[in-house]
Amino acid sequence: MARHFLVAQLRFLATTLALVGLVICLGATASFGQEPRGETPPPQPKTTVDTAIPIEQLRVLARPLTREELEVEADAWFELLRKKAGQISAAQLGVKKTNDALAADDEDAAKQAIDEASRVMDKAEAESEQAEREMAEGAQESLGLDGPTHADDEPESQRSDQADRGEGSGTHPATDAAAIKKDDLLADITTLQDERAALADRLEVVLASLERKSLDDADEKVAEYRKYVLAVSGIELDAKDASATWAAITGWLKSREGGQRWLWNLGKFLLVLMASYLVAGVVASLMRWLLERRINMSRLAENLIARTIKNIVMLIGLAIALTALEIDITPIIAAIGAAGFIIGFALQGTLSNFASGLMILINRPFDVGDVVSAGGVTGLVQQMNLVSTTFHTFDNQTIHVPNNEIWGNVITNITANDKRRVDLEFGIGYDDDFEHAEEIIHQVVQEHELVLDEPEPVVVTHELADSSVNIVCRPWAKTSDWWKVKTDITRSVKRRFDQEGISIPYPQTDIHVYQHQLASAQSGSQT
Repeated sequence: MARHFLVAQLRFLATTLALVGLVICLGATASFGQEPRGETPPPQPKTTVDTAIPIEQLRVLARPLTREELEVEADAWFELLRKKAGQISAAQLGVKKTNDALAADDEDAAKQAIDEASRVMDKAEAESEQAEREMAEGAQESLGLDGPTHADDEPESQRSDQADRGEGSGTHPATDAAAIKKDDLLADITTLQDERAALADRLEVVLASLERKSLDDADEKVAEYRKYVLAVSGIELDAKDASATWAAITGWLKSREGGQRWLWNLGKFLLVLMASYLVAGVVASLMRWLLERRINMSRLAENLIARTIKNIVMLIGLAIALTALEIDITPIIAAIGAAGFIIGFALQGTLSNFASGLMILINRPFDVGDVVSAGGVTGLVQQMNLVSTTFHTFDNQTIHVPNNEIWGNVITNITANDKRRVDLEFGIGYDDDFEHAEEIIHQVVQEHELVLDEPEPVVVTHELADSSVNIVCRPWAKTSDWWKVKTDITRSVKRRFDQEGISIPYPQTDIHVYQHQLASAQSGSQT
């Protein structure tokens, strides 16, 4: 029994040792097959392989990049922009040095100022070219490309041209050399400003992509870069140097990234506005046709909806047009949203009119073309928006009434129905025959061609007033003929009454004076 137990223990130990050895062998094999890992190289930019890359291509390249990769790209483009801004500052400093040389009376001082300007410009140019070269080489290495880029070709040709002009100016006095040097620097500043604007545009593309993919912690970096771009952009004018100011203005107007660019942007702005206006008109007409033919809505609602849609399309077109001018509308929209509560509080009356306008549209108490008495005004409804309703009165006045004044009071739609009763009242004297007067009025009503047979007209004596016996006449007519029927019957009845000798009495009051009371009062006063 003990012998079998010992054999089992030995077998278990042998199996365990075999498994441990197998694990060690597998680990050693895996370690042997792996290459030793070195330190991870720092990420290199990919989009700076060509600093003149088109904007659309740069957007395509930036789309699949991660946030970390975009941060590297942003740093690379920012460094290029910073070097270019430094190069512009060096050129501007060189202009000031040449001004000192032109103002100096001593030839040696003038030559020294020219040499300082050249050294400053050469140093800044070398730093900018070195930065571009490093960024391009890093991008080539990251993308696995070979061969030089064309980024260095233009500066090299510019340097050779400047060198030729410098050699040719050796025969001139120092002041002439300073003037030539100043002209070269002013021309260089215009070119450098174009290059700076191009770099700023490409940096903005990367920053926009980074902003969409980043968290709040990266927003500070994006904002910092954008503030820097804003700080170094534009042109600087020296009022003390007329030639430099004129060269800066003319150079900006002629430059591709300056005057030509803004002229093209202005053209796009106007074109987008015109297109938006045309599209808004077409959309409004289509919506009005759809509401009129397909949906049973009032003309008031049709006009309001069509006009609102037209304004919305125009507003969208204006936003697109502003982007054509390179104006960022995001802060404007954010400011409007932030001020929404304040604006809403300040426009309480307008919001009340808006709500009343919606209630009028929903309940449809009147429509365009109706004669309405509402808000203390009686007239023809011309149009309505969400704030007010426009009336055209019969004495040719145009009155705008707030919607809350209309909805909060009694609304009388005079022309809502196609038929309307004409209420007339005639007074005759107490000595006249009222039955004969009724017959005359009834004949006049029956003879009028615009009086409707149904409902039947009513002519009846209904009141014994203080000065007259009043007879009411109530014929019916079409709403459009109401005013004509009223005036015609009134004229005809007056004419017939005069012919038949029936009087229309004036309001009169009888005064009775009692003489004995007056005499008693006089005798009492004498005693």
